Amino acid sequence: MNKVKIFLTILTIAIIVIPITVEVLAYRNNLLGLIIPPEIANMANGSSSNGNSTSSLVNSQFELPQPVGEPQYNPETKTVSFTFNFTNPLNTPVTINKLEAGIVSHDDGVFLGNVSISEPLTLVPGQTVDITALGVLSDDAINYFKTHYTGQNSINVDFTNLNVDVAGIQVQVDRQNIGDIPIPSQLFG
Repeated sequence: MNKVKIFLTILTIAIIVIPITVEVLAYRNNLLGLIIPPEIANMANGSSSNGNSTSSLVNSQFELPQPVGEPQYNPETKTVSFTFNFTNPLNTPVTINKLEAGIVSHDDGVFLGNVSISEPLTLVPGQTVDITALGVLSDDAINYFKTHYTGQNSINVDFTNLNVDVAGIQVQVDRQNIGDIPIPSQLFG
């Protein structure tokens, strides 16, 4: 009875360990390829023939979108629009299906509002586009600006709960500083 129990224990361990060992040995020169699906790696380099495609994903030329011009504020609707410039660094088209985030003051974390894009965007390889995100400021946010930022030209803000859907891939960032954003002069009018 003990011999059978020991044999079955060794057999169970072998059934689990041998396939894992074979896979690790097969990917020994590209351990990221063991974790990152080839479809994701191919999206980064635009081909499926490169054996070490994961390294181009890790070393890709992605940069955060850069603010363009000053945000525009409409006092009637309490909406603010932010325009960001983004370049597709990939060799394949990229579709941004969703982008939404909260905006908070970087210095004291006061919630200012939410922003989102109104419709999906598709970027061809190397294309640079301006992305406009729209947001609604709360009455508390407007009062915050008027009491804490009168006479100032900009505010350092963070995106919170930034959710982006790029070609079906969901990316969530808890908090990302986007730097100083000009305060629309219409806000104080």
